[in-house]
Amino acid sequence: MNVITKTVSLPDGRTISIETGKVAKQTDGSVVLRMGNTVLLATVCAAKDAVPGTDFMPLQVDYKEQYSAAGRFPGGFTKREGKSGDNEILTSRLVDRVLRPLFPSNYHAEVYVQIMLLSADGVDQPDALAGFAASAAMACSDLFLHLAILLDDRSGELN
Repeated sequence: MNVITKTVSLPDGRTISIETGKVAKQTDGSVVLRMGNTVLLATVCAAKDAVPGTDFMPLQVDYKEQYSAAGRFPGGFTKREGKSGDNEILTSRLVDRVLRPLFPSNYHAEVYVQIMLLSADGVDQPDALAGFAASAAMACSDLFLHLAILLDDRSGELN
C-alpha cells in the first residue's frame, strides 16, 4: 500500500490534507481531501480509447452531498437520498468548467469525475474544496501522463 499524504497550510492557519493511494484503488486517480472536519473523496475514471465517431469531450462530473455527512439520515416518506439538489448541480458544473480546458481540443475519450462529501463540519465550504479535490485526483491519475505522451509540445495537438 503506497499511501502519499501532502499538507497545504493556508495563511489563516488552517490546513488542507490530501491523501492518495489508500481508498478507491481501482480508479485511475483518487484523493481524500480533509480540511478541519470536512472530508471529500474525489475519483477519476477514464476510458483508454475514444468511441469512434465522437466529436466532443465526454466529461461527466458528479458531486454528491450525502445526508450522513451532516449527521442526518433520511426517514419518513423519503428513505433514500433522492435526486441531486440545485447546489450539487451547480457545484458539478463549476468543477466541469474548471477541468474541461485542461484537455486538448481533440481528446474524445470518456472521463468520469466523482466527488462525494463524506463529512461536513458546517464551517468550511465543501463546494469550494470540490474543485481542488477533483484537480488533485486528476493530477495523481495516470490520465495526464497518458495525455502528456500523446501531446505534441510544439502544436498542442494530439499525435
